[in-house]
Amino acid sequence: MSNNYINFDDEDYPTPEVSQVSLPTIWVNGCFDVIHAGHIDMIEYAKSLGQRLIIGLDTDERVQSNKGPSRPINTLALRIKVMESIRFVDHVVSFGSDDELIAQIRASNASTIVVGEEYKGRVIGADSVDNVVFYPRKYDLSTTKIISK
Repeated sequence: MSNNYINFDDEDYPTPEVSQVSLPTIWVNGCFDVIHAGHIDMIEYAKSLGQRLIIGLDTDERVQSNKGPSRPINTLALRIKVMESIRFVDHVVSFGSDDELIAQIRASNASTIVVGEEYKGRVIGADSVDNVVFYPRKYDLSTTKIISK
């Protein structure tokens, strides 16, 4: 994994300098199993809201639990590689439970979560940030629709 993948629990993770902590950090999470244009637009928008964008990825086990036995299409390692290659993304982390997700959000010092509008009313970790921004679905795309074609 590259230098963009971080584990906030790792003792070797450097403590951010004061100047880094004061810059707005934005959080986006999901499985991002099959990346499409709607994902890229939301990620670009999220980055425009702050200085640092952290993407949280569901572990393979969590994706399978939430999406069914045929998912994920791409392993966590491959999804991390793809996410790290997107120029708007500063760091990538992973989580396997709601508690881990909340802990990662808190450790990141994110001020805002950006999430698809279909998650209104059910944003895990919303009480850990100052703002939740709901991004509208674009191009009528979803990974589930793409896979079912």
